[in-house]
Amino acid sequence: MGTTILSFEDRVVIETLHHEKHSLQYIADYLGFSKTTIFNEVYRLAGEYHAVKAQTNHEVKLSHRGRKTILTTNLKRLIEEKIKIQKWSIEQVAHVVRIAYKTIYKLD
Repeated sequence: MGTTILSFEDRVVIETLHHEKHSLQYIADYLGFSKTTIFNEVYRLAGEYHAVKAQTNHEVKLSHRGRKTILTTNLKRLIEEKIKIQKWSIEQVAHVVRIAYKTIYKLD
């Protein structure tokens, strides 16, 4: 019972057993998760539990993880213009734009 990350297959089993009216404790024991994990999974989405909806929701939330970038599309374009066209150094651009020069090096 160490991990609480559910796979799509786990979600399908939860959906099947939940629709068959098995208890949350039974589902938890069957999959090897805690009852709380199964409860949170089943009642996380509004309405009836569906594995596909739950997996899609999980993937959307997963994609929003991490730090937000401070670089907008316009700022990236400005940085590229200064470096490629006007031949500024990365340090000069970083000073003017007021961001770390390492951020500029990490640009795509």
